[in-house]
Amino acid sequence: MKFHHSSGAIAFLLATPLVTSLSVGIAPSSAATIASSAAAVTIDNFSHTPTDTGTSTNTNTQAITNSGAVISQANAEAFFISNCHELLAANLSQSEVIGSGNNYSGLAQSQAAVIGEFFIDAEETFSFNFQTFLALLTSVDNPQSERARANGSISFLVINTVTNILLDSFQFAIGLDSSSGFYANALVSNSFKPTQINFNFLADGSAATSLLYTSGVYSRTFNSATNLTVVEVKNNIAEAEAVPEPSTVLGTALFLGLFLRQRQHKKKMSEVKSKV
Repeated sequence: MKFHHSSGAIAFLLATPLVTSLSVGIAPSSAATIASSAAAVTIDNFSHTPTDTGTSTNTNTQAITNSGAVISQANAEAFFISNCHELLAANLSQSEVIGSGNNYSGLAQSQAAVIGEFFIDAEETFSFNFQTFLALLTSVDNPQSERARANGSISFLVINTVTNILLDSFQFAIGLDSSSGFYANALVSNSFKPTQINFNFLADGSAATSLLYTSGVYSRTFNSATNLTVVEVKNNIAEAEAVPEPSTVLGTALFLGLFLRQRQHKKKMSEVKSKV
């Protein structure tokens, strides 16, 4: 398998469709509620050749509508190339829900992971470069009855394969909720050295977007021979729902109440007439 693109070019090709789709969604149609979460990661410039590699992808979607329409879609891709001069691991995942109407719910989940196993001799330094991109979007047409949520996380784990002890990690998670707002969490161990972190958050009316780009280096010297497992996994979740507005529910309840009372009244009148 031959690739003619540099790792930087591949990273750009992975990230560009996500940026484009979410940029279009920043000003969505006023008749739709949207929740979207997307992520892309590339890992290259490994100091050692892996002894084994693996990938994993999972997606799940749900769409329920009583009044209106909802579309839930999820995508996940991953690959680890170790049979060429330049080692490269990359993956992407995207979840999106688009809904309209006054009674629906949609869920989209996607997960992508790459796994590499390495043997590091005593006094050797194991290292690699990484780039990550995470983009979230929420937008609601009617904040009183509709809700959109988008969550995304990216995690790097370096594990001692023999003892199963976590040696280093680089993890961050971001969430948007049209009802409760925004949150962000991060955890970075010393061996991960981010060289660039670009974060942008924009809220405009009932729409909000969050974009995070990071790049950096992992580097650690081992005093004794060590077997390592490197795992990078991302999770993206998008949810959108609409419930009937309180006024609609109240009006329906009043109508049903009056209807039942009228039936009960007619029933009593019929019983009285039958006794006369």
